Amino acid sequence: MEIFDKIARRGFLKFGTLAIGALGLGSATAVGVKNAEAQGRRSLEIDVCCNANSIRFEGPQGPNPDNPVGDPGPHPYYGASFVVQGVIYPGGTLPSSGSGLLPDGSPEFPDSVIGKWTCRGWFIGDSTDDARGGILTPTGPFVATTQIYDLDTETPGERMIISDGVELIDLNVPFKRPITGGTGIYRKARGEVTQTAIGANQTGLFNFTFDFRLR
Repeated sequence: MEIFDKIARRGFLKFGTLAIGALGLGSATAVGVKNAEAQGRRSLEIDVCCNANSIRFEGPQGPNPDNPVGDPGPHPYYGASFVVQGVIYPGGTLPSSGSGLLPDGSPEFPDSVIGKWTCRGWFIGDSTDDARGGILTPTGPFVATTQIYDLDTETPGERMIISDGVELIDLNVPFKRPITGGTGIYRKARGEVTQTAIGANQTGLFNFTFDFRLR
């Protein structure tokens, strides 16, 4: 896709397909959550691979009002909306094994998938650099999003966590988001999640780690 070629030319994808994992969320996690609840706290860690083939945009596409000749578009600018999906893996899958997604968006390790990730939001980055925010935001706040972590592969919606907040475009820079709710064992979920972009998968979009602290 042309927009991801532009990102690559800006040096984003040179970081490759780095990934680090954390903790699976199967039955063992449910036991761990109960034990942690006795201490008044629950800790969860997951990895997410974002599938570029699933992304859809709507809204301002350019030209860049700060640089209409040098950056005529089209690509999503400040205020454009989007939706994108991906897969969730248990910890330890990505570090030694690869990028997590094949170029067509299918899981690289289908037997290890533990959930589905959905993200919707708006581009909020604004800059006086060559790009006026949007998908080519060079650094800092990038998008404002709602993220859905569906952790039940057999019955969608039975065990979900929801978070909201602003995301950074920068790689390997942790940032925090509020946890706003969930379903099933997470129906009273509150707290915060630390998100970190750790590289790109074979579709050309981010891999993330999420470190949840639920109360």
